This record gives sequence, structure tokens and C-alpha cells, in this order.
Amino acid sequence: MYRKLLISTVCFFLFLSFGVTQHLHHNHSDEESIENLIFTQVEKAKCEQPSFPNVALFAESKLIQNPIPHVKEWMVCNIGKVELNQIFQQKLSALTLQLPSYKTQALELDLIQCEVLAEGFQVFTSEKDNPSYTAGLFYRGIVKGEQNSIVAISVFQDEIYGMISVDNQNYIIQPSTVVKGEFILYNDKNVERDAPMECMTTERMAIGDPHLDKDKLSSRAAGDCVKTYVECDYALYLNKGNVTNTVNYITAVYNNVATLYANESINTTISEVYVWTTADSYSKTSSITALNQFRTARPTFNGNLAHLAALGGQNIGGVAWLDVLCTNYNYAYSNISSTYANVPTYSWTIEVMTHEMGHNLGSNHTQWCGWTGGALDNCYTTEGGCAPGPAPTSGGTIMSYCHLTSYGINFNNGFGAQPGNKIRNRVAAVTCLPKSCGSSCPTPTGLNASNIQNTSAVISWAAASGAVTYKLDYKLNASSTWTTISTSNTTYTLTGLTLGTAYNARVQTVCSSSSSTYSNQITFTTTGGSCITPTGLAISNISSTSALASWSASGSASSYNFQYKLSTTSTWTQVNSTSTSVQLTGLSPNSTYNTRVQSVCGSSTSVFSAQVNFNTPNTTSYCASKGVSSSQEWIKRVKLTNVDRNSGSDGGYFDATALIANITKGVTTPINFQAGITGSSRYLYWTIWIDYNKNGSFNDAGERVVIGVSNSTNLLYTSFKVPTTAITGITRMRIAMKQSAYASSCETFARGEVEDYSVNIINSGTLLENKTQGQSKPQIENVSLFPNPTRGNIQLNFDAASDHNSELKIQNTLGVIVKELNLAAYAGNNFYDVNLSNLPNGNYILSLKSKDQIVHKKFIVSE
Repeated sequence: MYRKLLISTVCFFLFLSFGVTQHLHHNHSDEESIENLIFTQVEKAKCEQPSFPNVALFAESKLIQNPIPHVKEWMVCNIGKVELNQIFQQKLSALTLQLPSYKTQALELDLIQCEVLAEGFQVFTSEKDNPSYTAGLFYRGIVKGEQNSIVAISVFQDEIYGMISVDNQNYIIQPSTVVKGEFILYNDKNVERDAPMECMTTERMAIGDPHLDKDKLSSRAAGDCVKTYVECDYALYLNKGNVTNTVNYITAVYNNVATLYANESINTTISEVYVWTTADSYSKTSSITALNQFRTARPTFNGNLAHLAALGGQNIGGVAWLDVLCTNYNYAYSNISSTYANVPTYSWTIEVMTHEMGHNLGSNHTQWCGWTGGALDNCYTTEGGCAPGPAPTSGGTIMSYCHLTSYGINFNNGFGAQPGNKIRNRVAAVTCLPKSCGSSCPTPTGLNASNIQNTSAVISWAAASGAVTYKLDYKLNASSTWTTISTSNTTYTLTGLTLGTAYNARVQTVCSSSSSTYSNQITFTTTGGSCITPTGLAISNISSTSALASWSASGSASSYNFQYKLSTTSTWTQVNSTSTSVQLTGLSPNSTYNTRVQSVCGSSTSVFSAQVNFNTPNTTSYCASKGVSSSQEWIKRVKLTNVDRNSGSDGGYFDATALIANITKGVTTPINFQAGITGSSRYLYWTIWIDYNKNGSFNDAGERVVIGVSNSTNLLYTSFKVPTTAITGITRMRIAMKQSAYASSCETFARGEVEDYSVNIINSGTLLENKTQGQSKPQIENVSLFPNPTRGNIQLNFDAASDHNSELKIQNTLGVIVKELNLAAYAGNNFYDVNLSNLPNGNYILSLKSKDQIVHKKFIVSE
């Protein structure tokens, strides 16, 4: 009889210099060698399908040394979109994935599709919505020919995540943190990590017999399914940028977690993901406090275990109650490490979530003295005062603290026999678990209505694995009677609809032996009728207290009723307007608003449009950054679209936020900057950030837009592409120029300068106010040379009316051209250093040609 937990054990897990190594054998004398079940599953699949389709997903790759601080090297890869689409659209049940050669090692992965999401899987957010989400495809397998390897790969519409464990190494695949659209492949040993470590246990309780009979190991399957509710904190949502990216990331991580458990015959899936899209209230300084808050906030949930994955609160570790299946203490907390470029460390996230879930399922740490024979390793102080176990020379197991030592944790060792047996015993013993994971007939996702006309509409959805046909139901919104259509396609055109009428639609998968549950219901309204609903409702120019609402005109409308409200209230504020836009003012910062609009046609009104939501940013304050001394190096000039600022040294920092440069979403934008120095040339390090999501931080993914080094004092040029996901309106741009190394966004450094500007992010196609046209000006003017006479170099200074190419020629007194240069002139002030060191003493004429204008200047070379 197992002892019930009223005050459950809390296992608290933090990390130091986390490194996972891979070896091939278990290391305690009582630990039996357990076969790699993933390898067995792959071999079985090969018997049924001898030849897996070969997919060479990565088109180009190159190895980069020290790409960002604390990362020794990674390989940048470009993914073939056709090949990625082949996997995603065809939903390949098995494949051989070709990876690029990492140094001298080329890898081929034999993969089989697996279920990671439970039947009826759903996504919810803190804004109480159920957003549309297209799930990825999940694969597990091995490196071809390597029996003692484990691979988990997750494929989404535009990205891929995965980890390959083989030959004492972990290779990670994930989207690039530097260049959007690229992917990186790296060995996680090349990521430097340091953090404090602490271990606290409030109570230890041995529950059940941890050691199964050896002759039971060959049939060790626990059988039942552990379904996990996963919650993602607000910090992780901000880091990933949107709900889809957050859910993609955490389900990819869970694919690795589920693969490690599957190799131990423990079946597990995710039943639901909840994403905090608004600020959460969980502790950022204590994981135990966060765990208790999580349990209080979620007294009930969809699943057998609840797991909070939190990026907020760096390095406060993981914590979980021990042996809590089928109790009301079935909760765990995992703090995701973020160590470089504000990116969650993928392999640590896998380890900490697998480890904490292992506590929930019944396993103590390997340093626990209650194991048969005592502690299983010597990686950490024993729990109970017994002698340490043997050194894990071939790597520690998942429930160990061997990540704190040079032995590392070997994912191929799994949990080890005794912890694994204890978990399997507990899963097999409890009665609250479902008998199987997932569904053989999944519910369709991504249901959508498009091309809506007066009497027709196109209904589409994502293909479901195993589908034979689909049942599409539709009805009048005011009716309770459905019309059912059977189709083998994932697109269907409804015809014969009534104009200006609201309809509902839903879809169901029909498999060979069963049917899925119905998808979420959608509502759409046909066009036409006596009063047509406005379309194209959009919110732009969003600030902390204001926003602009606009929509497309409806031909039958005499005016419009525009409504808006806080998402936390049920009362709408209505504005009647004869135009197709409304300027909203007096809004609350850091709040979510709902909007909708309807046409007013004399005495009648249309139905309201679909609701559009938007968020007002905080009244943002930014961290300070400056150079202590800018007397030797300073930012001389910055030119971005309509802003062009020239200056001398500003004492290390200048607030230029009164200057607002317009930049457009989705458009590649040029930027120029120039250094001023005293003395000889030296290398200066430039970094530019833009706070695209307007959260008061420059550390989110994609917000470092320029990074480079140069020893030139000429006007430098580069460009950046404004992401389409950037929030419209005015936000902050920071440019830092530092001597000797790249600056971070909040750094005070010895030599150099920082300047802050404002940028106005606008949608593509937005018309800006035209400036008054004056009389045409010369292309170039105010041309000067300094010093004159000169002993070597001479500085050319001129003002240009616009960006254009110029030609420079130097002639001696005989009319012989002795030097020619092509120069890029930019609107505003231009400075160029011209090298004259090869010219003999004498008089010369410099001619500068810009379009149809030529300016001549005389100078003297004299020793």
C-alpha cells in the first residue's frame, strides 16, 4: 500500500555550467543495460517500409566561429522551402533526413512520426481566447547506423527544431537568433553557461519499491498515458514574439521530453498549452513560490500533470512535488535558462522539464540514499547521509545532478534502471490515467472562411493525419440545423447562400475505423443585403494612450457605428462616424482593447464586423547606456530616411528622440553612420537596436538590426529589413559606437558614444505628408578641402541635395589626370578622406562631378 502525500516532497533543481554528454552504458553496478526502444521502433518501421523517403532539407550551410558572445561556433543553414513543405504537406510517416556536414561529420537521421499532442489538444491565452493554431509534425528516431543514439525533430510550417544525441555529443537545430529565416546547427558543448546552484528539499518520502525484478525488464511497458498541461509564462511569450512561435517552441521541447520517456516505455502527450500574452503574477525570484502560486492559480486543469515553463526569473531552477500522480499536488515548475542573445537554451529546457516531471512520476534524485545499494552516483551530496555512489564514468542519468560535474548527463542513459523502474511502477499502479495517448483520428485544425461573396464562401482547413474523408457542416447562425457535406479535399466552396447573412461552419475527420471530434466552430457573413458589413477593420499608429481605427467603405452605408472596449469589460463605447476612420484617445497603457464596426444604412444597420483586438504598449522607459569618454571617438553622423544628424562629441550620450525617422514594415531600409575620431584610425564597433515590440527593451529576438566593425571615418552604409510583425507607431532606436568591443544595449563603457532616436513604424502603402516643393537646388554645394596645402591626405567636404553617385578627378597643371575615384554621395553633409601620398609636390585641381554639375577646387601638395 503506497503512502498518500498530504504534504508532498518538493524537489528543487538548479544548474551550474550545464553540459550534456552522451555515452553508451549505464554506470551503477546495479543498473542493468536497457535496450534503446526508439531504435527498435525504427527497425520495425523499416521492416514495414524498407526505404524511407530521403529529404535533404538544408540547402546551404557555413560554419561561423564566435557568432555571438558565449557561443564558440555554430553552423548557419538555409532551409529548402520546397523540402520543408514536402514534409509538412505530405505528412510523411517516416523519412531519412540529411543534415549538412558539421566539420567532418555528416549525419543522416532515420525518423518515424509520433504523436505528441493529445486528442482534443487546444491552445488558450491569458486574453481568454482560443487562437487558431496549426500544429507541427513530430518525429523521433536515431542517427542512421547508430543504435545508441536518440533523435527528436519537430517540423512546423516555416521552422524546425530538434536535438540529436550521438557519440558523446548533442547537436541542436533551431531558428537563428541573429538572422530571421536562417537556422543554426550547433554542438551544445560549444555554449558557455554559468549560474549559481542550490538544492532544497522540504521533506523526503520513499514511496513504493524502486527496484523491479530483473526478469521483468524485457516487458517493462507501463502502458497508460500521462497527459500534461503546459503553461508558458509572459517572458517566454515576449521572447518568441507571438502565440504560434511560443507553442511551436514548447511543443518541440516536449517532443524531446516525450521521446526520452518513450525510450523508457512511458507514454506522454501534451493535452493543452496556455500562453500568458499579458503579464503573469508568478514569482521571478523563487521557484518554490512560483510553484505554489501555479497550484493556487490552476486548481483544475486539462491533464494528469501540470507544468509551468517559465523564462522569467533567470536561473532559479526547477521544482516539483514528488510522486503525485492522481493527487492534487500534481504540479511542476521549470525555469528555462537564457544565456545568449536572450534565447532559451534548448537542451537545458529539455533536461529540466524531463527531470521535474520525473519527480512528479515518483523518482527521487540519484544521490538519494533510499535506492537499493545506496546512492547511484557521486555527482552531488547524498540525500540521507550515506556514502556517495560510484563515479558515472559514462555519464549521469536524467534524475542526477551530474550536469554540475565534468561527467555531464547522458540522455542515452535515460533514467537508469532503478529510477526508471520506480516511474514505471507508479504509472502502472495508479488508476487515473487514460489507457492510450493521442487519437488515431485527429481533429482538423485551421478552419477558415475566405473569398466570401454574396452567395458563396470558400471553407478550408489543415489536413489531418489518417483522414479518409471529412464531414463539413454549415448552418445559418440563427438556426440549429446543420447541413453536412462529405469531401476528401481540405477546401470546399459553399454555394447558394443568402446574401448579407451570418453562417456557422465546423469540420470533422473521418478515418478508416473512427471519426474525430468536431473542430471549433467559425462564423462568417456573406456580403450584400440591404446594409453591408464593413470589411478591412485595422488598428494602426498605436501608442500607449491612442490608436487609429480604419476600415473599407461600404457602398450602402450613410455612416458607421464604431465600438471599442477594454477586453476585461463587457461594456462597449460607441462612436458614430461618417468617415471610415476614428482616432482613439485617452486609452490606458499596457491594455488590450476589442474593436468592431457596423454600417448604418438609414433606419437599418448591418451586423458587426469580426472583432479586431490590439494592445497599447506601456509608457516605456529605457535603460541608460553611454560612453564615459567620447573625446577620442564619437558618433559624428546618423542618417536614416528623413533624419540626418551631424554633430561633434556629445559627451558620451545624446538624446535625439525628438527626431523621428519613418520606416516601413516589410521594407529593407538603408542607414548611414559615421565616426569622428582624434588621432590615427582604429577599429570601432557599431551596434544598432530598434524596439520593434515597444516593450522598453532592446533584447528581444530580431531587435539588434545592425552589428559591424570598421576603422573607416567615411560615411558607412548598411541596411536592415523591418519585420512585418513590428508594432506600428513611434518607438526607440539606439545606436552605440564603442572602442575595442561591441556594446550591449544597456552598457556604460569607457570610450565611445550612444545616441537614441525615434522611429515611426508604418504599414506598407501608408502615405506620409508631402513636404512643400521649393525651387531646385544644386546637387552639390559648400565644397571644401582641408588641410590646404596638404602633406598627404586631404579631407573633401560637401553637401548633397540627394543620394547619388559622384565622380572625383585630380589633374596636375599639365592637365594630366593623376587620380580618379567614384564616390557615393548621400543627401546631407558628406566627408571623404582622399589619399594623396603618391603625388609629388605641386599644384593640383580637384573636380567633383554630380549628375550635370561640376565643381573645381585647387589645392597644393607640399612637404
